[in-house]
Amino acid sequence: LKHINNTIMRLSLARSLHSKLGAPRVAIASSSNYSTLLPSQNRGNTPAQHQNINIPSSSRKYTTYSQLPSEHQMVYEMCRKFAEEELMPNAGKWDQKHEFPTEAVDKLAELGLMGINCSSDHNGSELDALSYAIAMEEISRGCASVGVIMSAHNSLYLYPIDAFGSDDLKERYISPYTGHERDENGRLNIGCFGLSEPGNGSDAGAASTTAKEDGDEWIINGTKAWITNAHEASAAIVFATTDKSMKHKGISAFVVPMNAPGFSLGAKEDKLGIRASSTSNLIMENVRIPKSNLIGQPGEGFKIAMQTLDGGRIGVAGQALGIASASIDCAVKYALERNAFGKPIAQLQS
Repeated sequence: LKHINNTIMRLSLARSLHSKLGAPRVAIASSSNYSTLLPSQNRGNTPAQHQNINIPSSSRKYTTYSQLPSEHQMVYEMCRKFAEEELMPNAGKWDQKHEFPTEAVDKLAELGLMGINCSSDHNGSELDALSYAIAMEEISRGCASVGVIMSAHNSLYLYPIDAFGSDDLKERYISPYTGHERDENGRLNIGCFGLSEPGNGSDAGAASTTAKEDGDEWIINGTKAWITNAHEASAAIVFATTDKSMKHKGISAFVVPMNAPGFSLGAKEDKLGIRASSTSNLIMENVRIPKSNLIGQPGEGFKIAMQTLDGGRIGVAGQALGIASASIDCAVKYALERNAFGKPIAQLQS
């Protein structure tokens, strides 16, 4: 509710720009390589009619988190500063080039954001869901692609292992994935989540991917579609049918290392946006994994998928709020800079 109220407040303030007259104009000033709206003095050739618009000069312009406990305020300030200094100046370039933001994701890990809810026993930051929501909003405000990379890794990859995995599985597939270790190619370890399939969408109860027992191993065959982080991930959560007669109760969840023989990737999808995050198919042909890579018990895959997606909606909501916040900032900036009929369009009737 606080986030909803904050969004309503932002919209109300944006709509009330016309009534904010008689104060110094708002100019664009560079701070830490990011353009922000700040009150300024008359700058020489500025027409007089451009000097009568004012925007609140708080650090966030529209809302603050002053009502939150100090720990959450620290998370907010840290993430906001990182987004403005590291993400906003580069987000457009990354998106245009379909370029994975490697350095930015490395820095997220250094800040403890690539294991934000995990236990400190597994190198996590052990913060709560509110901290995660705040972090997701601010990171996504800086770059939607970095936001979805962080969200998929925390909500969809780390969570099911943390909530349902054995201690051995957590040690092998959480501890090295919270920002402290790299894969065989020197890349930061991140994960992905393989639920959707070409013919089934995200219907977890209709998985055509199969997993069959063979001695001390599982043999997995199938294809997962539209998988976020696919080309940068080192391991994947994969849902597969282990007992077709049981329907949705015959689906199990596994951790599959992506360097396993028989594991390959499809081409990167050419998306309309959020293009710095790769999306493609996971293709498994007789991929063998140890029996210990099963998450939870056989047949618990559907329950694990549903619970994981429930928690993942917190991250998605934070992404949406961050993108909306950035959109308002851009709209206000444009309304103050774009002139028509001799004045900024913010002064014209909408």
